[in-house]
Amino acid sequence: MGTVSIIVPVYNVSEYLDRCLKSLTGQTYRDVEIIVVDDGSTDDSGMKCDRWATGDNRIKVIHQSNRGLSGARNTGLDVSKGEYILFVDSDDYVDSEYVSKLYNNVMCNRADIAICNYLFVNEAGTEINNDNYSQYTSNTVFDGTDALLLFENKSYRTFFDVVWNKIFKRELFDGVRFPEGVSVVEDITVMPILYHKAGRVSVISDRLYYYVYRNESLSHAKRTEQEDLDIRIPMMEQRLTLYREWGIKEISLLHITHMYSMYRKRNGNHAERMKCLQKEFRRVYNKGNYIKRISLSRRVKFALAAFSLKLYDRIADSR
Repeated sequence: MGTVSIIVPVYNVSEYLDRCLKSLTGQTYRDVEIIVVDDGSTDDSGMKCDRWATGDNRIKVIHQSNRGLSGARNTGLDVSKGEYILFVDSDDYVDSEYVSKLYNNVMCNRADIAICNYLFVNEAGTEINNDNYSQYTSNTVFDGTDALLLFENKSYRTFFDVVWNKIFKRELFDGVRFPEGVSVVEDITVMPILYHKAGRVSVISDRLYYYVYRNESLSHAKRTEQEDLDIRIPMMEQRLTLYREWGIKEISLLHITHMYSMYRKRNGNHAERMKCLQKEFRRVYNKGNYIKRISLSRRVKFALAAFSLKLYDRIADSR
């Protein structure tokens, strides 16, 4: 059995921190190091972290000036020693078998990443529904390209987007860090890279992570659609650059359809960029072969998009 590093960024979550750390110290899998990064908290979160560390020598506390969620995660990665890495947000908590089931799954399937399901709960721990958070309920194993296709699939976007319901082989983070200065959806900048580096990705249907919805948390801050597009579109442009480098035809095509839809909804005149995206789609569509077996339905959709992304997007919107 190998050591697993659990990285916990902390910033002003005193009310929730005890529940989180109790769930981590109570894991049935005992060979863990719990790296708690106090990211410049102004409440008593830092002191609570230190108190927990005095009671459990597996907890390592790092205090740093505020660098944001990405900076805290990066600090944790820099000091971690485990063969595998997990991330837990400090206002959330996990099942007592969260580590053991993910670790056993990744070992049994010789996978580089294993993913579990989660429960969406309120601050009292009562399960609530949220249609924006999707589940993937099949116990399955696939390769990194399939994982990227599911990442780009809107039906499962949250499940494959985030880092907190996954265990990672630490080598995947060699040369990879979270982008600092990005306050939300920073996960989606690193997950495609990790999937691309992964040989095998496994999924278990067990719901092991309790995602706590807090109205005041940064990720739940009320953003208008335009504000959200302003954040996401630059990240989409960066991903397109990566997909060009990787040369995975079907992923590039799927991604361009999503980008076109976002530009179509964004305020301002983006006609020239949308025209370039149409040209890019046709270039990719007419070059090379698909890596995976593509369904007839997807082939038809890609053919339609090659003819007109505008028509494709309008039909997709009407459904």
